[in-house]
Amino acid sequence: MYIDNNYFEEKQTTIDSIEHYFTRYPIDKANIARMYSEEVLGVADTEQLIIAEIIFYHAMWKKAGGLPVYDIEIIKKLTNEIIKSNQSFTHLNADEYNDFIKMVKEFSESKIEIFEDNS
Repeated sequence: MYIDNNYFEEKQTTIDSIEHYFTRYPIDKANIARMYSEEVLGVADTEQLIIAEIIFYHAMWKKAGGLPVYDIEIIKKLTNEIIKSNQSFTHLNADEYNDFIKMVKEFSESKIEIFEDNS
Protein backbone atom coordinates (compact mmCIF):
# COMPACT_ATOMS: atom_id res chain seq x y z
CA MET A 1 0.00 0.00 0.00
CA TYR A 2 1.39 3.37 -1.00
CA ILE A 3 -0.55 6.31 0.35
CA ASP A 4 1.01 9.24 -1.53
CA ASN A 5 -1.66 11.14 -3.45
CA ASN A 6 -4.25 8.36 -3.40
CA TYR A 7 -5.32 7.68 0.20
CA PHE A 8 -9.01 7.11 -0.57
CA GLU A 9 -8.16 4.84 -3.50
CA GLU A 10 -5.80 2.78 -1.34
CA LYS A 11 -8.37 2.62 1.45
CA GLN A 12 -11.03 1.33 -0.95
CA THR A 13 -8.58 -1.13 -2.54
CA THR A 14 -7.80 -2.52 0.92
CA ILE A 15 -11.50 -2.91 1.73
CA ASP A 16 -12.14 -4.59 -1.64
CA SER A 17 -9.15 -6.91 -1.21
CA ILE A 18 -10.37 -8.01 2.21
CA GLU A 19 -13.90 -8.58 0.91
CA HIS A 20 -12.64 -10.59 -2.05
CA TYR A 21 -10.13 -12.63 -0.03
CA PHE A 22 -12.68 -13.66 2.56
CA THR A 23 -15.20 -14.80 -0.03
CA ARG A 24 -12.66 -17.52 -0.88
CA TYR A 25 -11.09 -18.24 2.52
CA PRO A 26 -12.42 -18.46 6.08
CA ILE A 27 -12.00 -15.52 8.40
CA ASP A 28 -9.50 -16.83 10.91
CA LYS A 29 -6.37 -15.58 12.63
CA ALA A 30 -3.99 -17.16 10.11
CA ASN A 31 -5.79 -15.60 7.15
CA ILE A 32 -5.97 -12.22 8.88
CA ALA A 33 -2.19 -12.42 9.34
CA ARG A 34 -1.75 -13.34 5.65
CA MET A 35 -3.87 -10.39 4.58
CA TYR A 36 -1.89 -8.09 6.87
CA SER A 37 1.33 -9.25 5.19
CA GLU A 38 -0.12 -8.64 1.74
CA GLU A 39 -1.81 -5.32 2.45
CA VAL A 40 0.44 -3.58 4.97
CA LEU A 41 4.02 -4.79 4.92
CA GLY A 42 6.45 -3.24 2.48
CA VAL A 43 5.24 0.34 2.70
CA ALA A 44 7.68 3.15 1.97
CA ASP A 45 8.15 4.66 5.44
CA THR A 46 6.96 4.67 9.06
CA GLU A 47 4.20 7.21 8.48
CA GLN A 48 2.75 5.18 5.63
CA LEU A 49 3.01 2.03 7.78
CA ILE A 50 0.92 3.66 10.50
CA ILE A 51 -1.68 4.82 7.99
CA ALA A 52 -1.76 1.40 6.30
CA GLU A 53 -2.18 -0.37 9.65
CA ILE A 54 -5.10 1.82 10.67
CA ILE A 55 -6.82 1.34 7.30
CA PHE A 56 -6.23 -2.43 7.34
CA TYR A 57 -7.30 -3.06 10.92
CA HIS A 58 -10.36 -0.82 10.55
CA ALA A 59 -11.50 -2.67 7.42
CA MET A 60 -10.75 -6.03 9.04
CA TRP A 61 -12.66 -5.06 12.19
CA LYS A 62 -15.68 -4.07 10.13
CA LYS A 63 -15.51 -7.30 8.10
CA ALA A 64 -14.93 -9.74 10.99
CA GLY A 65 -16.84 -7.89 13.70
CA GLY A 66 -13.76 -8.03 15.92
CA LEU A 67 -9.99 -8.48 15.95
CA PRO A 68 -7.66 -11.02 17.55
CA VAL A 69 -6.55 -9.98 21.08
CA TYR A 70 -2.96 -9.27 20.01
CA ASP A 71 -4.16 -7.00 17.19
CA ILE A 72 -6.51 -5.14 19.54
CA GLU A 73 -3.61 -4.43 21.88
CA ILE A 74 -1.48 -3.13 19.00
CA ILE A 75 -4.19 -0.94 17.51
CA LYS A 76 -5.29 0.51 20.86
CA LYS A 77 -1.70 1.42 21.72
CA LEU A 78 -1.11 2.93 18.28
CA THR A 79 -4.32 4.97 18.23
CA ASN A 80 -3.76 6.26 21.76
CA GLU A 81 -0.24 7.38 20.79
CA ILE A 82 -1.56 9.15 17.68
CA ILE A 83 -4.20 11.00 19.71
CA LYS A 84 -1.79 11.94 22.53
CA SER A 85 0.92 13.18 20.20
CA ASN A 86 -1.44 15.05 17.88
CA GLN A 87 0.83 13.75 15.13
CA SER A 88 0.60 15.30 11.70
CA PHE A 89 0.79 13.08 8.64
CA THR A 90 2.56 14.71 5.72
CA HIS A 91 1.25 12.12 3.25
CA LEU A 92 -2.36 13.20 3.88
CA ASN A 93 -4.22 16.30 2.77
CA ALA A 94 -6.92 17.82 5.03
CA ASP A 95 -9.79 15.59 3.83
CA GLU A 96 -7.66 12.45 4.06
CA TYR A 97 -6.38 13.42 7.50
CA ASN A 98 -9.94 13.99 8.76
CA ASP A 99 -11.00 10.55 7.49
CA PHE A 100 -7.92 8.94 9.02
CA ILE A 101 -8.39 10.62 12.42
CA LYS A 102 -12.06 9.58 12.39
CA MET A 103 -10.94 5.93 12.16
CA VAL A 104 -8.29 6.49 14.86
CA LYS A 105 -10.86 7.99 17.23
CA GLU A 106 -13.36 5.24 16.48
CA PHE A 107 -10.74 2.65 17.45
CA SER A 108 -9.75 4.58 20.55
CA GLU A 109 -13.31 5.11 21.79
CA SER A 110 -14.82 1.72 20.89
CA LYS A 111 -14.89 -1.60 22.62
CA ILE A 112 -13.53 -3.94 19.98
CA GLU A 113 -14.87 -7.46 20.22
CA ILE A 114 -12.31 -10.24 20.52
CA PHE A 115 -12.25 -12.35 17.38
CA GLU A 116 -11.86 -16.06 18.02
CA ASP A 117 -11.35 -18.74 15.38
CA ASN A 118 -14.33 -21.06 14.97
CA SER A 119 -12.16 -24.15 15.34
